[in-house]
Amino acid sequence: MPILLTLAAVLGSALLGGLLARAARQPAVIGEMIAVIALGPALLGRLAPAAETALFSEASRPVLATLAQFGVTAFMFIVGLEVHVQPSRSTRALGVTLGSLVLPLLLGMLAASWALPAARGHAALWASVLFIGAALSVTAVPVLALILQDRGLARTPEASTALSAAASSDVLAWSLLAVIAVSTPGPSVAQRLAALLGLAAWTLLVRTVLTHLERRDLLRRAAPPLLIGATLVAVFVSAAASDAAGLHTIIGPLLLGAAMPRRSSLHALLSGTLGQVVRAALLPFFYLTAGLALDVSTFAPPKVTLTLLLAAVIGKVGGVLLGARLTGSAWYEAWRLGILLNTRGLTELVFLTTGLQLGVIQAPLYTSLVFITLLTTVATAPLLDLTKRRFGALKEAS
Repeated sequence: MPILLTLAAVLGSALLGGLLARAARQPAVIGEMIAVIALGPALLGRLAPAAETALFSEASRPVLATLAQFGVTAFMFIVGLEVHVQPSRSTRALGVTLGSLVLPLLLGMLAASWALPAARGHAALWASVLFIGAALSVTAVPVLALILQDRGLARTPEASTALSAAASSDVLAWSLLAVIAVSTPGPSVAQRLAALLGLAAWTLLVRTVLTHLERRDLLRRAAPPLLIGATLVAVFVSAAASDAAGLHTIIGPLLLGAAMPRRSSLHALLSGTLGQVVRAALLPFFYLTAGLALDVSTFAPPKVTLTLLLAAVIGKVGGVLLGARLTGSAWYEAWRLGILLNTRGLTELVFLTTGLQLGVIQAPLYTSLVFITLLTTVATAPLLDLTKRRFGALKEAS
């Protein structure tokens, strides 16, 4: 099949999935992920293997992999732009943040210690255990923000608490992933140190130059294509530096995005225009590469999958519930925060795919964790509705 038809099929599937998800009161990104993943071995490959082979020929796969790499690299830069941890004096916010960090990490590591070493990759056991604990503590900030917006909660104190806790969870998870990445086989210590210093210097240089240009009002007057093009150059240099340091290509763009000046016209342009293009035109190819790595015939054993699912849900919902209640939140608010922060979505998918590439998990465990990611994210909206009805009925009864 011509490569252009393959590209059209992937983008069209993502578009259709997003429309169906919106009709089902789900964030569009969930439908996009499921629809494109279904084009791989998980569904199309099982129902019509010849169609999958024709759609994704061996000649087309390098092109698709390049587009996926482009998309996930740019997306991690956008994630860095959007992740903003604000220290809060609120006791409730602190309790929720600690609950969303500590219990999921500990329960995930405990579950992983039981499930491994049979299902781990070629990395050290401690790296695999730490990776699973970090993976179960992730909350997808972009998906969470969409859910809050759809529910009319975007400007509430509850939204601020949830987003701050989610950002803190993700910072912890990506920091732990960097530690794990450094522990895997790769360049020598001297090469890694030189690349790390280069990455730090490059990030500082980009921030300094942008701050200077913003003060002289040059960014606002520059043409948007020039700004976006120059930013992408900086992003890919950061990706190359972090890869040379053994940190994986996604860490450099994430750090660069977090270091960008926030109160600038460039920040709005990149998070808006560039972010929309990346999500609509490039990320579907990342979903595809994630889907092509899935094989539903190689799930981890049911006991392992169920244990990890329980650790993910109990750790996130239970940790937030405990933290919120201990700091004075009402039951309804505490439950709602716990359910919201159990959203994993796209950020988790990137995290898991990185772990598979680093060799800290094997394909069966990867498949199970992707299933858990999709299930917990899709369940968010129905559980919010159920909680609202349940506490509404109790309020009326009282």
